[in-house]
Amino acid sequence: MKVLRIKAFQETACYKKPFANKVTETYPLPPYSTVKGMIHAVLNADRLIPFSLSIQGDYESQIIDYRKTYFVKKHEFAMPIVFDGIAGATPSYPTSVMSSMPLYTHMLYNVQLVFHIRAEDQVLAEIYNGFKQLDSFVALGRHEDLLRIDEVKYVTLSETDECDTTHAMYIPKKYVSQSGLGIPYLLNWTYKIKKGIREWEKIPAVYLSKHENINEEYFNSAIQIDENEYPVFWNK
Repeated sequence: MKVLRIKAFQETACYKKPFANKVTETYPLPPYSTVKGMIHAVLNADRLIPFSLSIQGDYESQIIDYRKTYFVKKHEFAMPIVFDGIAGATPSYPTSVMSSMPLYTHMLYNVQLVFHIRAEDQVLAEIYNGFKQLDSFVALGRHEDLLRIDEVKYVTLSETDECDTTHAMYIPKKYVSQSGLGIPYLLNWTYKIKKGIREWEKIPAVYLSKHENINEEYFNSAIQIDENEYPVFWNK
């Protein structure tokens, strides 16, 4: 099976966890929905393009950014807004409407990422050409978290009974036959709008560290690897 592999780098990144408002916490790797959104942005897509993802990567360290955040009060709710990087003066409102406070943002430093993409041949070709013909910068996570594309390549997958994780990675729980493997996460994938609110389809997954041995005893199906022995676990 031929799929597309993308290798990328970010100097800093924050893949914000939902509802993390008082302290902006980050996932250790970008969730499926974040990578999906980035690929759709590269393609300038105006519709949902069907493909599957496998995500892995590592970071050197975690750092903390300290920034001023504004809270706009509406009824009984307070909505946080950050004006960093936005041209123009910060709007002024009475303290009964807007308040501000310093908040921490957790960021990953020197992030190495590897994505595998599975789709129909035409879709893979569009994604390949989209990354090869970029005419603007690419961000992943926050708008300021620039993504450097180091490789876009077609690779062939094969099956194996055992391998080691090259990087930390997400493994959907549908593959896992034993409990206690990795750190569990519930990751967003796609959404439908119902009554003006996004309703997300979530994928249960585990986060497994790099250099972990994985074998058929832990999984419900054969393990797929590419030609450079990167393990691949599709989210869909």
